[in-house]
Amino acid sequence: MKKLFTLLVVGLVFSTLMNAQDEFPPVSIQKGTYLGETMPLRDFPTIQEFAGTTEDAQVVPNGIRVEGKTNPNSLEFQSDPLKQTEPPFRNSAGAISNFDGIAINESGGFIPPDPSGAVGPDHYVAAVNIAIKIFDKSGNVVAGPTSIGAFLGQGGNGDPIIMYDRLADRYFVSQFRISNDALIMGVSTTSDPTGSYHVYTFPLNSFPDYPHYSVWPDAYFVTANKSAQVVYAFERDVILAGGADPQLMGFFLPGVIRNPATVFSPEPANLLGTDYPADVPGYVVYLQDDAWSGVANDHLKIWEFDIDWENTSTVSSAVEIPITAFDSFLAPFGSGEINQPGTSQKIDGITGVISYMANYRSFDTHNSFLINFNVDIGSNDLAGIRWVELRNTGTGPWSVFQEGTWTIADGDSRFMGSMAMDEEGNIGLAYNVGSSSTEPSLRYTGRLATDPLGTMTFTETSIIEGNGVQTNINRFGDYAQMTLGIDNRTFWHTGQYFPSNNFWSSRVASFKFIADKTDDVGVYNFVTPGLAGPYSANETVEVSLFNYGTASQSNFDIELYVDGTLVATETYTGTLAPDTSDTFTFAQDIDLSVPGQTYTVEATTTLSGDEFAANDGFEKDFRFESLSTADTQFTERQLLIYPVSKKVYEINYSTSTDFGDLSYRVVNILGQQVASGDMTNNGNGYLATADLSNQANGVYVVEITNGSSKVSKKLLVR
Repeated sequence: MKKLFTLLVVGLVFSTLMNAQDEFPPVSIQKGTYLGETMPLRDFPTIQEFAGTTEDAQVVPNGIRVEGKTNPNSLEFQSDPLKQTEPPFRNSAGAISNFDGIAINESGGFIPPDPSGAVGPDHYVAAVNIAIKIFDKSGNVVAGPTSIGAFLGQGGNGDPIIMYDRLADRYFVSQFRISNDALIMGVSTTSDPTGSYHVYTFPLNSFPDYPHYSVWPDAYFVTANKSAQVVYAFERDVILAGGADPQLMGFFLPGVIRNPATVFSPEPANLLGTDYPADVPGYVVYLQDDAWSGVANDHLKIWEFDIDWENTSTVSSAVEIPITAFDSFLAPFGSGEINQPGTSQKIDGITGVISYMANYRSFDTHNSFLINFNVDIGSNDLAGIRWVELRNTGTGPWSVFQEGTWTIADGDSRFMGSMAMDEEGNIGLAYNVGSSSTEPSLRYTGRLATDPLGTMTFTETSIIEGNGVQTNINRFGDYAQMTLGIDNRTFWHTGQYFPSNNFWSSRVASFKFIADKTDDVGVYNFVTPGLAGPYSANETVEVSLFNYGTASQSNFDIELYVDGTLVATETYTGTLAPDTSDTFTFAQDIDLSVPGQTYTVEATTTLSGDEFAANDGFEKDFRFESLSTADTQFTERQLLIYPVSKKVYEINYSTSTDFGDLSYRVVNILGQQVASGDMTNNGNGYLATADLSNQANGVYVVEITNGSSKVSKKLLVR
């Protein structure tokens, strides 16, 4: 890896920064290493079968916490104030697909499984520690199970995450590697998840336990349970294109107070669908429980990330969102909270964190941000699921639109939920159920957008009922995952259960609340032009089609636009079956050849009698430029300035390029120099310390130069 810069800042730095400004630059900037393109995943050998049970399995390590509540004055209550008491009134939404994912015998023998999975147009990609397996949407195996470490070529030790990048029509696979504290990731080179992948490694400064990713328009975001509590943004465009040296920026979360009793796990917002406001920032959310020392009232915190890969990126101060009082503490992580039948061994419900994923969807009138986490519902330490829908308009402030606590008065805990929202604003929630009388099982519920606020209204439906327990260890989960199909209607969930004692398996199920139309087709992405230029004056346009309806379709027209001008209308003459995809190549090519120009290309179907126009077309910007700039000249983005004590600042220019002898100077608003000196080159950047303790509060300019070129940045001194 070519490492540009890594900087750890102690709490004093952040408290000083918070008093000085409302936006903060990254605390680390570095580059990942491109490891190359894999052979097709379908050609890898299947993993050797493991013949044991959880009693023989290898435990995936993590950075657990074992403390209890630390604030004796925290709010305690006998019953969660939002605990749902009204019974659901809608009939069950039956499962569409329902099949086993990967079991312990296919995983190489690891515990817990950490089930993750995502659905695309024609496939469901599932993963557990440490295996990956690909199905069609009916549950038929098309590839695997395969060792993720062998597939990605970097070993790897666990905590897999699978995502489908809807904006790019690509699949994302990642897991951590302990030996060098790295995150390893692969992104499919085409829309076929059984094909080849671009692979990258990102070594970090400490072990990135429990990484949770999200897809966002300008970055892949990840949070992790690290010794340095840092949120990372990856340069998505470069990764998708298989480019060299994608950037990785790390940010502290100003004002965060971590849960002392479990893993540190804020959640990044994950985009559902393809719509989002212009200039939308990235979002990260974290719960704050008054049972933790330093938290006065129960609330959520949200941070905004302004990502600019060419200039300075920032994270905002935390915005507090008050929500109804809750108790997120059932037991310290690592001791177990959920009872099981016939054994004293409890399993971990992963309380005190926001459950994966925190899904975001944009509508014409508002944006919705979904969050859920386990809470003590106040009856014999039973767990319920607190769920929250936040709303904002454009990129404005967030507020609570509705919240509730899902439970049923049956003595069972409901925990480890995952939720998502379809195109009409209906919410699906899937989760585990368990107690001293119920083996750990998987079920789901949901609500329509028009239902009474704060309630789940669909009758709880079983995905799979457990037929066993785990008697030797508390580790369970550690997470589950809900995603949406590209039809924006079908919920897909994966989680863990026990088919028999001490034998785990993951399960995959889908369901929907919206009835499909009969005639409904659309373009959902571009196959060509490629993700990165340079482009030519004769670019071939190939698009991906999907039949969202229940009737087969053929002989319908597709229109092609460039910058709003219709350039072709051509006919798809094949037959597109329901719930399947195909591609179409226009005979008309397009000109994208002007360097530096952005072209907006749109393709849309014009099926006669189409019953849902909102999914007919797809629009994408193509810019003729290189996605990665050489590190050969000074840029303001790489000049980082941090306080290390009162009015003493570290100046760091992060670079692996040798710019010769660098010096710095600090001038006031009158242009008078108040500090200067030489900078030290440590191979990863140039460092210096400026003591401004004798200077008045105000705005100063920090300038660095090697005699032939220079760069400067403003500094607010207080």
